Order: sequence, then C-alpha cells, then structure tokens
Amino acid sequence: PEETRTGRIILKLEKELQNAVPNLTLKYDPDITPDSYGELALYTSLYCANPAICNHRMHKDTYGDYGISSCYNILPIGGGSYTLTRIVLPKLVPEAESREQFLTETLPDCLQCMGDYMNERIRFLVEESNFFETSFLSREGFISRDKFLAMFGVVGLAECTNLLMDDPDKIYGSDQEADQLADQIMQVIAEYAETSKALYSEVFHDHFALHAQVGIDSDHGITSGVRIPVGMEPERMYDHLRHSARFHRFFPTGCADIFSFDPTGRNNPAAMLDIVKGAFSLGDKYISFYASDSDLVRITGYLVKRSEMEKYYEGEAVLQNTVHLGGDNYRNAHLENRKVRAL
Repeated sequence: PEETRTGRIILKLEKELQNAVPNLTLKYDPDITPDSYGELALYTSLYCANPAICNHRMHKDTYGDYGISSCYNILPIGGGSYTLTRIVLPKLVPEAESREQFLTETLPDCLQCMGDYMNERIRFLVEESNFFETSFLSREGFISRDKFLAMFGVVGLAECTNLLMDDPDKIYGSDQEADQLADQIMQVIAEYAETSKALYSEVFHDHFALHAQVGIDSDHGITSGVRIPVGMEPERMYDHLRHSARFHRFFPTGCADIFSFDPTGRNNPAAMLDIVKGAFSLGDKYISFYASDSDLVRITGYLVKRSEMEKYYEGEAVLQNTVHLGGDNYRNAHLENRKVRAL
C-alpha cells in the first residue's frame, strides 16, 4: 500500500503499454496510501483496466503476509491453494422440493460431499504425490507446505436465489426478500466451511477457505461468485456497493466486483477514489474499473483486449490463451451489456 517510485513508474507505463498480462492490484489503505497515488492507479485503470484495488485493511490479518494471484485469489505468500473446487449453486435447485429442503438437506449434503472430495485431493497431494518433497519450489524455499490451504469455491448465488424465489418481481440484487434468502444460503455454506476440518490447512486454522469463484468459459447463465447478473444491476451505484459488501464478508480468499465506467471518469480521479473509500468503508474487499471505450476489459477477473477477441471470433491467430478463455465468457455472459457507471 505504500507509494513507491517503482510503483508510480509501473502505473504510468501500464497506461501506455496496454498489457493484458500481468494482472495488477494495488493494496489500498487510506491510512498508508497517499490520495495522489490512489488517484493515479484509478486514472490508469480507466485506460487499461489495470490495476484493481484491494481493501488492504480487511486482508492484511487473514494470514499475515499475503499476495494476490491470478485475478483476485488472496493467498499466503510462500504458499497457495491445494485445490479450488467449486459448488455451482443453481444446479442444486432442481434436487430440492422446497426452499426449506434446499437449506436443510440438499445444500448441506452437497457441501459435505464437496468437502470430502477436496480432502481426498489434498491427502493425495501431500501423502502420495511427493510434490512438496520433489518440487524445486519447495527445495529452494519458494513455497512451504504449511502455508497451503483449501479454497472452497462458490458460483451462481444469483441464479440459485432467483430459482428458489420463483418470482420475476423478487430477484437477487434488487429485492430485500431475495437478498435475505441469498444471505441464508451463504450462512449455511460459511458454517460448513468454518466448522469442517480441511486436511493440512494449518495456515487457515484447519478449515476450508471460501472463495467467490469467477466462472469458466463453459458456464452459461451462471454469474460469477456472488455478483449481480449483467443487466440486473441496481440503478444507483451505492446500492450496488452496499449489496456487494453484504456478501463479500463471507470470502477471505477473494471476492470482487467489476464496474464499467464512463470515460469522463478519467477527468476526476479524486471522485473515483471517493467511490473506493466509500465501498471499502462498507466492507467491500476488492473492486476494479475499466472505461466503456477501453480496448482492455475485465472479463471475470482477468484482462482481455476487445480487438483480440474480435480476431479470435473471426478465426484469426491470437497470442494469449486468455483471449480464448475470455472471448467465450464475454459472449456467454453478455458482458458487453454491463451497466456503464458515471460520476
């Protein structure tokens, strides 16, 4: 979170380079990060979708020294995740006859099965694969097994809630009753994660660590993590941010929201920083922006160029595999329809 000369150089260069890789994050803390540095980061992001902004206050005590891998996987430095298995919540709904059965039987049973499956994967990695005994990363001190944990992914809370509500007037993100049901679903999941034993996960108190999983290119009609689906966003941005904060609280290893912004935001980075400060004071953990006219866009968390996606759609060669992953996701989730926010 500290301002550095190197950090400023990187931010200024990124604006010009327009790189899709690497994915950058500023660990922001208003008590440590100067406003001018935060404003430069946001100004840069409205040209190249980089960097995202992480709520450093909320993450610094999760394991101590943390890093951010991929889009927003928040993990111990020197460690990582044995596995990231995910529960696709809307696929469970047809198995339940009622909301009550979903909450008390169907969901808990699935969580138990997923936890057992994850533990078997972890046991194999630690006890049979010999990875930690043979990998150069371990031998040379870059990673340590006791800094690894089990990431328990959640995806599709919005669709799950809407299916259970079965009322087009009461949808996730805009209706109090729907959001209350979503909160109940997350409390069931969080209770399982916090009380069940995860093998060889000492760094996270031997429990599973919840993660708002971003989705994959084969997902159709399934919204990343606990986000509000594209096209259903609240009209007022602060309502959206309050909703986000309510559900970010469940996820210690990463939960994020992405906002497309009118290019005029570049003219007032101080106001953009005020949005971040307000969001983080509510409990939002991670937030990112890109301009609606930017070539670089955030898909679910990582960056892809629109111009490269167009080449991919036309069957032309592209250089990075994120274009293949992002192009399909961009179309499947209709991300071009994200609500454009303005100051």
